[in-house]
Amino acid sequence: MKRTKSMLLTAILMSCLLIFGAMAPVLAAAPAQTDESGEIQVWASNLYPAADAPGMMEIVALYPNNAAELVTIYLTRGTIVETGSWETNADGGVDVTLTGNEDVEYQQPALLRLVPTDDQLTDGIFTYRALTVVTPEEMDAMLEGAATDVGAAAESDVEAAPIGEVDSVWVSHVYPAADAAGLITVLALYANGNMEQTSIYLTKGVVTEVGGWEEDADGAIAVTVTGTTDEAYAEPNTTTYTIDGDALVDGAFALTRWLTVTPEDMLATADPVGTYVTNVYPAADAAGYVVVLSLYTNNNAEQTTIYLTKGAVTEVGVWEIQDDGSIAVTITGSMDEAYEQESVTIYRQSGDMLQNGAFFFFKLSEISPAMMDAMLAPAVAAVFQSDVLPAASSPGRIITLTLYADNTLTMSSDYLNEEAPIVQVGAWQEDDNGALTVTLTGQEDTTYDEPVVIVFELDDEGNLVAVEYDESLFGSEGLTLTERPIE
Repeated sequence: MKRTKSMLLTAILMSCLLIFGAMAPVLAAAPAQTDESGEIQVWASNLYPAADAPGMMEIVALYPNNAAELVTIYLTRGTIVETGSWETNADGGVDVTLTGNEDVEYQQPALLRLVPTDDQLTDGIFTYRALTVVTPEEMDAMLEGAATDVGAAAESDVEAAPIGEVDSVWVSHVYPAADAAGLITVLALYANGNMEQTSIYLTKGVVTEVGGWEEDADGAIAVTVTGTTDEAYAEPNTTTYTIDGDALVDGAFALTRWLTVTPEDMLATADPVGTYVTNVYPAADAAGYVVVLSLYTNNNAEQTTIYLTKGAVTEVGVWEIQDDGSIAVTITGSMDEAYEQESVTIYRQSGDMLQNGAFFFFKLSEISPAMMDAMLAPAVAAVFQSDVLPAASSPGRIITLTLYADNTLTMSSDYLNEEAPIVQVGAWQEDDNGALTVTLTGQEDTTYDEPVVIVFELDDEGNLVAVEYDESLFGSEGLTLTERPIE
């Protein structure tokens, strides 16, 4: 079952609320599997771009009984409320399993995997910040004017800007509600003077209200609610907020300005280019099937479905990143012909993993030619190196002999003249008496007419000492190599 991002056009109607405190939400630790405090934990995403809405954001509520609720807000388009369960995952975050929404139970549960990063949670694309949960006692104290600490202000990520110049979104803490697990308000102010207010009654539903806003000469913001998305109220309701840093304040209540993520930010979050492979899934008339999906830099796509014991089908198409960060793969045909009907699959990206409902695609590491050469190269058996030896036309030279486990070798001569060392290749053989015969057959791109042979013996200190060699090539002073650590 795909975790949908499509728009819900019908909102659940309820009522709105005034909200708290002149302070930004405090970031909390990732939720534990057993919450001894018995409190809910609520995480709100940044505001992200959406395909056919001014923006979207998600709010995840984790309850002490391991029930979970996900509210997705599409500005101007409505909300989707999904429910399920949660548990702690191996990364110290949580796995949220969504089993349905307010209208339907899913045939296949959808998994939302959240991992902690910098006191936040992320699914690889979206980032979620914790909201402070205000208790009824704290709420009573605030309404009575008492100084109650519900968490220090967090440093804002939002650049200061006059509110009329940009669309802005403001989010409350979680407040106690008479017949719900808590209440959150999300207020969206649009540059054209319109406004939208979403009140989320946890475990109960959502109400979306609309209206307008304006800023007066003193910098105060008047927000007027004129009705729901379905009907106008008989009497508009106006609340006037003052701006205090990154908060809209109305007496004891405030809304914190929320971070907005641009499409450019989304594209820079993670590069989906690469090749992905699924687990082995059951198939009706095969031993199983595996899907290999390649997303290329030119936005072409290739998908090969391998039916074990039966064969494979390769299809082609294109891919693109949606405004909400999901990846749309459009299959247009096989290698031989175009399909009459294209098929589109939407994937949610989480780090190096793509997900479509119950199907997970894992990104494969890309092996470069250099990496492949290194992997195929034989293991190094030993390395020996000389001191600085005399040289006729340079400050000197250092000889390094590398012996490989497959009995090949390289001998590098560095003339200490800022030029690349000369590398010779060949083979080595050790006899029963411990003598080492080195045969140099050429350089990396040439072969000698006659090989160069050097015979070494080990001295008492474990050094290789040349006992048979061409003095015209290596000098009459002798050639001694000392064993070096293998890097």
